[in-house]
Amino acid sequence: MNVEARKWPLWKVILLPLTTLGFISILLIFFPTGPSFIAIFTGISHTLLGTVFFIITARTIHSWGYIYIHSCLFLLYATGLRAFDAVHPLSTIWVLVLLFPYTLAWLLPYIKPSLSTIMYREQTAPQTKFGKGCMSIALGSLPAIGSTAALTGLYFSRVDEENIILLVAGLLLVYAALASAQAISHQIWEFNNKVKPIDQEAEK
Repeated sequence: MNVEARKWPLWKVILLPLTTLGFISILLIFFPTGPSFIAIFTGISHTLLGTVFFIITARTIHSWGYIYIHSCLFLLYATGLRAFDAVHPLSTIWVLVLLFPYTLAWLLPYIKPSLSTIMYREQTAPQTKFGKGCMSIALGSLPAIGSTAALTGLYFSRVDEENIILLVAGLLLVYAALASAQAISHQIWEFNNKVKPIDQEAEK
């Protein structure tokens, strides 16, 4: 967190994370099938967790801001899983299995730094055809969602249309959370290990 944030008044320090996390939690709780105990518990617990560590980071020299970021990304990831669950109910085992990629995204820089570096580079400054293709797909995904919804509305029943939209929305949320978690974790790893950031290397 930058130095300026440490000068913010307390109300602003509390309001910013509370508003951000609260909004994502509302999305998690009510999208797409309405409230459930697990969704409410996950939303409230991560809102409080992220807010507390944001305040600690803003008011002390300790940098725990990544916990706030984790809370945001985890809530997005959980929302994506709820979208999948609305299409086809997920058992507890499947939920645990699908949580593994999120955990791996945060741990990858510490498990396999070389692979994490490649993935981070391809996200931020793609150098291969595959990476450039993925970025093009990501940039073109939003208009593609609208086109897909329109076409499916012509040829499928409303139930099928809703399922396809939920699957696309779930995939985008999961992808965004995983990609962001890996990228942020890699930056933390670079900082902790005093590795020169990729963008600085690219400027040479």
